[in-house]
Amino acid sequence: MTTSTIIQTIVVLGIVAVALVYVLRRVIKTTRGNDCDCGCGKNCRSKKH
Repeated sequence: MTTSTIIQTIVVLGIVAVALVYVLRRVIKTTRGNDCDCGCGKNCRSKKH
């Protein structure tokens, strides 16, 4: 493996890891019923709830 191949693999794995973390956070927030992006938590006055 050349250096450029190793760097490309690391970059791709990093992007996949970030995407996986984002999806898992959204799934957890949705299953808890706190699907609001304002950060207010359960006391949110957003109409999304």
